[in-house]
Formats: sequence, C-alpha cells, structure tokens
Amino acid sequence: MSLGTAFARDLAAQPAALDRVLGVNAAALRDARSLVAGARAVRLLGIGSSRHVAGIGAAALELAGVRADAPPAPGADVPLPVVGVGDVLVAVSQSGETPALVTAVRRAHELGCSIITVTNTGGTLARLADIALDCAAGPEQVVAATKSVTTSALLLRALAGEVDAAALTAAVAQVLAADASGLVTGAHPTHVVAGGLGAEHVAAEVALKMAETGGRLLTSEPVVEHLHGPAAVPATILALVHPSDPNATQLAGDVVRIGPDPSYQLVTPELADPALAAIVALVAGQVAALAWSRRTGVDADAARGLSKITRTA
Repeated sequence: MSLGTAFARDLAAQPAALDRVLGVNAAALRDARSLVAGARAVRLLGIGSSRHVAGIGAAALELAGVRADAPPAPGADVPLPVVGVGDVLVAVSQSGETPALVTAVRRAHELGCSIITVTNTGGTLARLADIALDCAAGPEQVVAATKSVTTSALLLRALAGEVDAAALTAAVAQVLAADASGLVTGAHPTHVVAGGLGAEHVAAEVALKMAETGGRLLTSEPVVEHLHGPAAVPATILALVHPSDPNATQLAGDVVRIGPDPSYQLVTPELADPALAAIVALVAGQVAALAWSRRTGVDADAARGLSKITRTA
C-alpha cells in the first residue's frame, strides 16, 4: 500500500461531495440567505482549516455586498467578537464539537445574535444553531481535512447567493486527475503564496495541509504581501497564482507554480467565480501536499499527535 492512501481516498471523494452538498442543504440555504441578507453584520468564526474557510466565505459575502469578516480564532485570551441583536454569527467546525467555538456560540446567542453553523457531523454546534448547514461530506479517514473543507467553503459561498456548482465539480475532478509529478522536483517548498479572492486564507490552508501531511512547517501569505519584502529572502515558493494576475510575472527565483498555463506543473481550470476559483486552489494545494509527502517518504495518513477535535484554552 502506498503512502497517504487514506488521504488520497478523501481527496478523490470531493467531486461527489461538492455535487450533492447544495441539494442536501437547499431549504436551509434559503433560510440562511434570508437571515444573512437582513443582518447588520456577519461574523464568521472557525479554528484551523475552518478559520481559513471562514475567511474565504467572508470575502465572498463582502463581494456580494454583505458586511462580513472572520475575526481571530476564539480562545481564553481572545475576546468574543462584538455581536448583538441584528448580527449573524457563522460558526464553522468539521466536528461540530470544538470547545472554544461552542463557548463562543453560546455567548453570542445570549447576546441576541443569530447563529448559523456549518459542520460535517452535526454535533453540539448544530444543536445550538438557528440554522444548521451540513457539509454531508461523509467521514474523513484522516485528521487532515479535505472534503469537509471544500464543501464548507462551497456552503459559505452559497450564503452570498445562488451558485452553480457544476463548473466547480468539473474543475476539481480535473485537478485531482492531473499528473502532479512535475510539482515535486527540486527543493521542498518552504513558503506558500496565493492570489485571488481570500488569498491569505488559501495560502494559509495549503501551508497547513503541507504541515499536517508532510510534517514540515511552511510560512504563507498573499502574493502582494510577498512582493513587499519577503520576496528578497531566498526560498522555494509554492505559488497558487493565476497567470492573469499582474503579480504573477514578478515571482522570481525557485518557484513551483500551480495554475492553468500549460507551462505550469499542475494545470487548474479557470473559473469566473472568484470564490469557486479559491476552492479549486485549495484542492490544488491538497494535491501538492500529498505529492510532496510521498516524495519525501512521509505518510500523509499519520495523525502525528493531531485530532479532529482540538481542545484549547
């Protein structure tokens, strides 16, 4: 059995999961869109992968004219976002049991805030919600989240308005079927940059996947931030930047590129919807994480002390 077999199975399950998730949540999404449309502000909370998804979702809502943001992950020394009557708090958690999120949601509810949850297994958060959205991705076989990440991102994009997931599903299937061998040449990446909508969160999520599956820490940032200083530091860069991005030509040095141009090592389709394009970039990053872990002889399936439910103060 090759390394990362279970992770690869989770990756492969994504097109089917993305294809069904909007239908499963059709009624709940209608109610959630109505709630969001009338909100004073929408605050999206999550930790780890869920916070990265929340950041992409907030960017999609802002693009649709809804005031939205993704505050810092909740914790003992992090104050609860300022919320009250007229606000909507969207809590994202694959397990639905993240203790810090449960505490934040209960407090927000006491303050009169409406609650929408996005979970893959229901749990306590779904029971506390005014509207519960279900990723319906099925169990993930490894700790490193994949299909629960992309389905939750699609649900958050759907909060901003109707979306046709067919193009996304086809694009994801194409990326998963691509030969990623061209990515894993030369030195292992030490830094991830991304462009497009939610670039900060896309880069952070891909760096997290590289850490979870390959046991290496990578830094991350949007390409525009990279070009404002860090570009001067010699490093191997994993770049998720579309060739049409005017910043793409400024990337120099040892760059492993992911994009739709045939000269790039991993071809990704171009999508008009920037939120859907961000989801495709996440999948490309997942594929890269698996390819690099295999090349370096690390088992992407290993938990390495991680858990689906992380208990923090």
